[in-house]
Amino acid sequence: MSNKSADKSDEGAGDAESADKSDEGAGDAESGFNLRIASHSTYIDETKRILRTYTECESYDELEKRIIEENILHKKTDDYKEHVLREVTRRHIPDTEDYTETPLIQLLNTEIRSDVADWCLYYEFAQDPFIRVLTLEYLYPEYQRGILSIQTEDVVTFLESIEEQYSEIQERSETTIEKAAAKYLTSLRNFGLLEGTQKKEFAVTYVPDEAIAYILYRLFDEGVTSASEIISHQDWKLLLMDESEVQRRVRDISPQYISYEKRGSTERLVPNYDSTEDLINDL
Repeated sequence: MSNKSADKSDEGAGDAESADKSDEGAGDAESGFNLRIASHSTYIDETKRILRTYTECESYDELEKRIIEENILHKKTDDYKEHVLREVTRRHIPDTEDYTETPLIQLLNTEIRSDVADWCLYYEFAQDPFIRVLTLEYLYPEYQRGILSIQTEDVVTFLESIEEQYSEIQERSETTIEKAAAKYLTSLRNFGLLEGTQKKEFAVTYVPDEAIAYILYRLFDEGVTSASEIISHQDWKLLLMDESEVQRRVRDISPQYISYEKRGSTERLVPNYDSTEDLINDL
C-alpha cells in the first residue's frame, strides 16, 4: 500500500464508550464512499431502540432528549450517546426537522419477528456506499468462487486495489483502513452472514419470506418493476443470493405477497399491495 499520513480517526476506540469525530468527514463526495465504519459498530439493538422511540416521539428533538437525558440506550457518557445517535441518524433518519417515517421505521414498529426485522435492517444498512461496494465487488464474488473464509488482510488487499477510484481510501492511514476492513467483517458477522472471530467464514443463512417481500417492494419503490430487472438486481447480492436463488424465492412468495407469472420465456411480477406501507401492515 502507498504511504499515507496519519489521520485522527485512528485514535478512537469505536466500540468503547468514547466519542470519535472521524465519522464526520465528507468522504468521497460524489459516491458517498466513507470509511466511517472504522469508528462505529452495527448498533443493531441501539438502532431498533432509537427508531422505535423516534416513532413514539414523532420529534427528533424529543428523541435526542430521551437519549441524552433519560439515557434510554444505557450508555455511560453523553459523548458516546451522541456518537451512536449521530450514526443511526445518518443511516436511517432522513430528516431531523420534520418527522419522516421510512419503511424500515414502520417495520420496526410492528410485531414482526426479530429475524425478519434483522434482515430488513441489514438490507438498509448495506445501502451504505462503503458496505455496498465491498459486498458487491469483493465479498459476493468470493462467495461465488467458493472461498471458505475471509480475513481482515484480504479485505485490506481489495481496498488497496480500488484506492485509485476513491480518494477516501487514499487519504486515510493504513491503521484506519485496517480498522474499517475489520469492522466490515464484524458487521456482517453481527448480521449473521459470516461467523467466526479472527477468521470469518460464510454462515449458512436463510432469508425469511417476509424479508424477501420487503426487499421486493423496496425495489418497486425505486421504480424497478419488470421481472427480469427485479431478479437480476444487484441488491440481492448484498444477501449473497444469485439469480437462480432469487427466482426461486420470488416464486415461493407468490401468490401471498406478489403474483408471479411465467409463460414460456416471459416472466411477470405484479405486486399484491399498492405500497410498501400496505405490505408492512400485513406482515
